[in-house]
Amino acid sequence: MDVWRRAFVSAASSSVRFETVDVFSSHKFGGNQLAVVLDEQRRLSDDDMRRIAIEFGFSETTIVLPPKSEANTAWVRIFSKDGDEMPFAGHPNVGTATVLAWRRSIFGKEVRGTVLLEEKAGLVPLELIEDEAGRPVGATLTAPEPFSLSSPPLPAEAAAALIGLEANDVCAARHPPLAASTGLPFLLVELSSLAALGRSRGVPSAFEALAAGGAATLLPPKVLAYVRLDGGEAARLELRARMHRADGSEDAGTGSANCALAGLLASLDGTPPGLVRARVMQGVEMGRPSELLAEAERKGAGAGAEAVGR
Repeated sequence: MDVWRRAFVSAASSSVRFETVDVFSSHKFGGNQLAVVLDEQRRLSDDDMRRIAIEFGFSETTIVLPPKSEANTAWVRIFSKDGDEMPFAGHPNVGTATVLAWRRSIFGKEVRGTVLLEEKAGLVPLELIEDEAGRPVGATLTAPEPFSLSSPPLPAEAAAALIGLEANDVCAARHPPLAASTGLPFLLVELSSLAALGRSRGVPSAFEALAAGGAATLLPPKVLAYVRLDGGEAARLELRARMHRADGSEDAGTGSANCALAGLLASLDGTPPGLVRARVMQGVEMGRPSELLAEAERKGAGAGAEAVGR
């Protein structure tokens, strides 16, 4: 993870410190951008927080506040580039935990080992990752909710239309397009080739048409399209992915989506109990390559899985 800059932001006559980082990458201009705003004195209003997130224009901005419980590290509020508050997201957690670790302490407590972040979706635990010199370089998060499917399968033709493709570009042999979540829902669509992935794009009019037809009541406005690069039968998978939003924008690295994907892959019929691990490259086509590691554990014969993203 690379830090881009440290500075101060003023809102309502108050100044708070912030840092911007590139998450899921060790190089500038790679990975997914994140602004971490440290509101240690609770100076910012809700409107301030929204306006700051809109001003940054990154996919997400986090506001770090004193924890509600002394047992936890911090209370974190996550806002999208449109100023909407989110219950959970992957790269904001990884980036925020790492920034706090760089500080060594916050709210009078040392930050090392395990970081516990309070969020709308629940408590998010993260394990810090250090290099050989003991410097924090990232974090592994455990999703706040168990894996779940949040809507019925979507026909291949409808799913393909959302991302500008044809039905034959969708690979439904292992699973149909499904909406799944480990704290934040995404439509997960396996594609037949890297060429199809390269052509994919978010199509706002297709999302609007599906919603107008009444078939998308529970359909999330985000699609994670992916391709398996290794044949897809091993417990350790190599994947390429793109995450498209209903407004036509794209995300460079989406930890929450890949947590849900790992949960789905672990839950499929024929998957033996145990861990499924996936290395995911995302953001390549948009020029901000991100590398994510995700794993989920299938327990028993059911479809439940726990997901971890890094």
